[in-house]
Amino acid sequence: MFSARRSVASARLLLRNQPPRRFGSHAAEHGHHAEPVNESVGRSFYVTVGTFASCYVIYRLSKSNQDSGSPSWISNLIDKYTPSEKVFEERNAIHTAAMEKAAHDRHLFHSQGPRATFELKQPEVSFHAVAPYNVPAGSDVDLSHVTAHYARENKEMEESRVARMKDGKPVSLYD
Repeated sequence: MFSARRSVASARLLLRNQPPRRFGSHAAEHGHHAEPVNESVGRSFYVTVGTFASCYVIYRLSKSNQDSGSPSWISNLIDKYTPSEKVFEERNAIHTAAMEKAAHDRHLFHSQGPRATFELKQPEVSFHAVAPYNVPAGSDVDLSHVTAHYARENKEMEESRVARMKDGKPVSLYD
């Protein structure tokens, strides 16, 4: 009984995996034949033949005009819609001038680097602004000459500003 059930299941799988029969013709089984159909050549045939014919006619017309020494009407049509060389030369000149200006500006900006020195507004505070911890004995350097240099520089800048203010107008330190 169990073997019969197993064989039925496998037969069912075989029938399920079998492709359905769709390509059979009922008319052929019963002896009927389809009537002959008169098929036309189609529109694409005429388009292809017409294209080849028109290309041949255009070729012969252009060849006959070239043989006579005058340019063909196709060449005249192309020349009519092609800009002259003068237009291209003007465009190229404008483009070249713009590119040269852009290159000059780019080189100008890239050649300017950051300042090599920094102005110290309060040099005594900047040099001594460190924590007093873990400083070995004798490492403190006398920076009085640096402080005197910046004091002298600031005094000269103030004197030059006062000299420019002789006519009574206020002058900025940065003018």
